Amino acid sequence: MSLLLARELGAWLRTRRRRTAGNVDGSSGDGDGVAFSTTTVLGLLALLIGFTFSLALGRYDERRTLVLKEANALGTTWLRADLLDPQDANRVRDILRRYIDARVDFANAKSARTEVDQFARTVSIQNELWAAVVAAVQPFRDTPRASLLISTTNESIDLSAERFAARQDHIPHRILRMLFVFSLLSAGLLGFERAQKRSTTTLLLLLFSLAVGLVLDLDLPSTGAVNVPQDPMLDLQRSVNLPVVPAGPGESGS
Repeated sequence: MSLLLARELGAWLRTRRRRTAGNVDGSSGDGDGVAFSTTTVLGLLALLIGFTFSLALGRYDERRTLVLKEANALGTTWLRADLLDPQDANRVRDILRRYIDARVDFANAKSARTEVDQFARTVSIQNELWAAVVAAVQPFRDTPRASLLISTTNESIDLSAERFAARQDHIPHRILRMLFVFSLLSAGLLGFERAQKRSTTTLLLLLFSLAVGLVLDLDLPSTGAVNVPQDPMLDLQRSVNLPVVPAGPGESGS
């Protein structure tokens, strides 16, 4: 809507200038200059959109990679719980189940406030998980077996903090403001140069709006329409919640 208003303002200025100059045929003495300015500003706008799109896409790829890394780290921690005594292993895995559920809820947050609340829940369960792991490995804390479990637990905690930071990392507001200013200026110049070709300029402004909208969607993981796939974490959530099928009489060993 803002772009259409800017275009109409540019067209109004063109009409007013024609009337002031007395050019009934609609010509102006600086048509080439206006066309050059319009082309230049449109080129700069396209360059700025491409630059911001690259920034947003880079952050999107980073968030997607972190999801896979965290799912792998948590899955490894789940498997290495077999190194513990059965009682300790069950306790750690019970906490891990709740922790994985919390991480899925964090990814599904639809507002910045919910995202912060879910991360606070994550940190609370992290403290519980860390305490359980440290207590479980205490009898053999100086052995490589303890290091295997501690390292993956620590990696999982670090990756959760990295994911939170990545979701909070957005395109600088100064760049977005410049993009908005360039868009308005481009729309105004289009209206000034091509006041009689509203259908063509409307289509061009629509394409620019769609491009900017895609950039904003990529930059807003909580409220944007383009969400980071959570398949690795969802697969892990399903696998840790699968019921344990007891072995039959003839399947106990061979």
